[in-house]
Amino acid sequence: LASSIPDSALLEVAAQLPLVVVARKVPGIEDQCLSIDNVEAAYRATRYLVGLGHTRIAQLGGTQNHPDALDRLEGYRRALVEANIEFDPMLVVNGDFTEESGVSSVEQLLARGERFSAIFAANDQMAYGAMLSLFNHGYRIPTDISLVGFDDQFLSAYTLPPLTTVRQPSFEMGQAAAEGMLRLLSNEPPQLPQFPADLVIRKSAIYLRQGE
Repeated sequence: LASSIPDSALLEVAAQLPLVVVARKVPGIEDQCLSIDNVEAAYRATRYLVGLGHTRIAQLGGTQNHPDALDRLEGYRRALVEANIEFDPMLVVNGDFTEESGVSSVEQLLARGERFSAIFAANDQMAYGAMLSLFNHGYRIPTDISLVGFDDQFLSAYTLPPLTTVRQPSFEMGQAAAEGMLRLLSNEPPQLPQFPADLVIRKSAIYLRQGE
């Protein structure tokens, strides 16, 4: 479950012991990794913001070259292209999936004077940081800036305002991981499914006001 362990360490373990990786893809042992379709999920999140009238959508990316971060960036770009919105690399800031990087990413956008009416964050932790930075600068969510996260962590239902986010079905994924591990222990293929990701709509994103 730990996303911070290097791929090389996981590959080393997988060569010696049965291993199932949850919510992450590791090149070389893809059939032992259980995840959602991050591209499709990010596409749906961004498309939701586009549907609310937003065209200047900033993206707070995860750790550079991390597979999940790359997939979520691809989904974001795909939604923009489909809506005939030109991709602007100046609206993308790479963080590292932490609250601190969510703060610093928004600080970078504001320091550069970038115009944006919405933010899609690569995970909820970065969204929490974005909330703090926007609050510190006097911006109101969602009145001034709409915000969508990713993961649907437990606290996301209790932020102010409650965070709209992509839900990873953690219980179902945990159950599937255990079943896959039992098959590995029986020298069978793990047969891990790919799960759909649902967009949980709460109160952090609204229609763009006219004239913005």
